[in-house]
Amino acid sequence: MKKLLIKIWNGNLEMVKTFWLVNVLGSILVGIPLLLGDIYYDYLNEFLSIIILLFFILYCAYFVFATVATWRSSTIYINQKKKKKLKPFWGYAVKTVVVISVLRSFGSLVSFVIA
Repeated sequence: MKKLLIKIWNGNLEMVKTFWLVNVLGSILVGIPLLLGDIYYDYLNEFLSIIILLFFILYCAYFVFATVATWRSSTIYINQKKKKKLKPFWGYAVKTVVVISVLRSFGSLVSFVIA
């Protein structure tokens, strides 16, 4: 498991797998407890609030992991395509999605802090 996580972190997993399994599906799965916490916010006691806070910290760590892994994987994908004289469109598309995701998350955090 440790070797797999290192492989993903370094961007050595195929870009398609990294994007769809790690970035998209993984983020959804890790974010489900936060969604449930938001839905049932009025029913949370102190203990459950602490659990939701811990899941939020886990989600933030996972977001960084998935973002870095996806960025690195797309960089490797782009370099491989360029070496073969092929167009690396999907690598740039994934990097664009990553940038938009980071900006969106930062914007959400700022609006949460201000409100």
